[in-house]
Amino acid sequence: MILVKGVVLRHPLSSRIMHFVNMVCWYILFLTGAAVYFRLVSGAEAAMLMNVHILAGLVLTVTVVSYLLIAPDRVFLFLQEVLNWDRDTLAWWKNFGGYPYRFLKGTKLYKYLERFWFAKPGAPPQSKYNAGQKLLGITVVFSLAVLGLTGWMLFFFRQALGKDGVWLFFNAHVWIAILVTLFVTFVHVPLVVINWPDFVSMFRIGSGTVPVEWAIEHNPKWFERDVVEVVESRKD
Repeated sequence: MILVKGVVLRHPLSSRIMHFVNMVCWYILFLTGAAVYFRLVSGAEAAMLMNVHILAGLVLTVTVVSYLLIAPDRVFLFLQEVLNWDRDTLAWWKNFGGYPYRFLKGTKLYKYLERFWFAKPGAPPQSKYNAGQKLLGITVVFSLAVLGLTGWMLFFFRQALGKDGVWLFFNAHVWIAILVTLFVTFVHVPLVVINWPDFVSMFRIGSGTVPVEWAIEHNPKWFERDVVEVVESRKD
């Protein structure tokens, strides 16, 4: 990563586009699938939503495959990062990176919980992604693979799967989607929002940079290992 004028490039454009398309398609797939599965709609409305569901699945599949082909270096670096669990990664889970402390400090509840290990402040130094983000990354990669496989198998090869195969693939498709969506919506999203510089670097129009101070505080191992400062030459 490159450091220029006090900011660090955290999310390259290709990664941001992939993340945005993944997010939009994922929630379209979840909402349309949930509406049909829980029988919130029926008849023509259900058929229409399933067509939208299939179209969103196609867009997401094409996007993921294109990303793998166009930016394999980004994919490799991402997998290398999220699969690298060192001592500091494991130590992060002792107090969940200090997040319970950040949420509970100053409250009456914290007075009762401060004696416990999970409510202690601070966190061991992390790389580009902390332990929670690494777990999420692994979960999302696994989910995309399984949901893509089960979804397209049900669409193209339903008869070949047989009754038991359809039941297995369908339930895996539904419940993995539900569980991962709940985790992302109620855990990942709130934690990303409170880390505002990271949130902005992912979604704003422009460069995907974060302030140097933020990078050093939250991802010191990444900053020391990968960030290279670029000093602009000045004409005398």
